[in-house]
Amino acid sequence: MNISENICSICENKSLCFCKLSENELDSVSLKRVELRYKKGEIIAKQGSFVTHILFVQKGLTKVYKEINSKHNLILNLYPTGTLISLPALFRDDLLQYSVAAIEDTVVCAIDKKEIESLILSNGEFAKSIISTMAKCTFYHFDKIVSLTQKQLNGRIAELLLFLAKYIYYSDKFHMSLTRKDMAEFTGLSVMSVIRAFKDFKESGLISDENGTIELLKKDNLEKISLLG
Repeated sequence: MNISENICSICENKSLCFCKLSENELDSVSLKRVELRYKKGEIIAKQGSFVTHILFVQKGLTKVYKEINSKHNLILNLYPTGTLISLPALFRDDLLQYSVAAIEDTVVCAIDKKEIESLILSNGEFAKSIISTMAKCTFYHFDKIVSLTQKQLNGRIAELLLFLAKYIYYSDKFHMSLTRKDMAEFTGLSVMSVIRAFKDFKESGLISDENGTIELLKKDNLEKISLLG
């Protein structure tokens, strides 16, 4: 982990929430934040620790996961460039309920939680944007519960590929940053099940996989598989 400096007002990857702040408010945030650089695989925040900062992914890709036991984790969500982590901890003194790790080399801004809480109380548009972001996250987790409890192997993998293409890589062709273990922990499957599903999808012509570069060849079919589960 390395530490560097920047200024919020000139950041090119600001969250939409921070676009609701005035220049003076952004300057105030800059004084209450630190920019941290993490290598792929590094732990950013540990489950059970005190929540003192809200995390903003300035660049890279992170995973938020629940540590079930010493051998098993469940990835709750992926957070790419421009997203905020730890929002449910606002106005609460609970310990962190999950861990955060870097899937790619990542730059994170750790912002004093009290500063964000103060801005929520003083800036209605900022507060509205924060609430909207939290609501989207809640609705996503509703859908994830349905997926984990109702969908079978192929449905979960199809849903994962479509999610990555739409929300993480913004393309139907992308280099897969997630390991097979990450994908297993994201879908609630075993690593062998993930490997088998990818093999079946490739043999069926649904996707191609060239040295880790995935392309969705038959997106309509994948959407049907995801929908039917």
